[in-house]
Amino acid sequence: MLKIDTYLAQSSVHGMGLFAAKPIAKGEIIWKYDPLIDQIYSKIKFKKLIDSLDPIGLKQILSATYKRNQTYFYLADNARFINHTETGYNIFLIDDYTEVAIQDIDEGEEILENYYLSYDDDDFFMLEMKKVDVLRVLLFNYKKKRNYAGNKNIFKHLPN
Repeated sequence: MLKIDTYLAQSSVHGMGLFAAKPIAKGEIIWKYDPLIDQIYSKIKFKKLIDSLDPIGLKQILSATYKRNQTYFYLADNARFINHTETGYNIFLIDDYTEVAIQDIDEGEEILENYYLSYDDDDFFMLEMKKVDVLRVLLFNYKKKRNYAGNKNIFKHLPN
């Protein structure tokens, strides 16, 4: 759950972004896992969830979930709008459950992280960077599943 005052606005990096509504000091906690808000899934439970979703639900889940240390984290708040940059990032996950500012962040500044340093290599964003169209693969299998009810494993085409 976000621990700072933020707002959403058009990002110069990608689509919508998360911005600081007030100055943030270096070392301040930006996001901390809260079991009342955020959801954590094992690989098995996440696969079951994905298999149960229609295309609209699937797109929503993929856009708000990241994978770290073989665990899937679903973000229910606006933390899902934190964009990626390889340079100029200003926050960092210090463990699986806490993200902090690594520098002072000005009011109105976009909050950015380097996904490459934060998430597993087979996180959905990482697969997209490797030119794997995850949503297309999963939707193809969803359509196949609807036509052939016996095929329940829509993850079989994704790398482990």
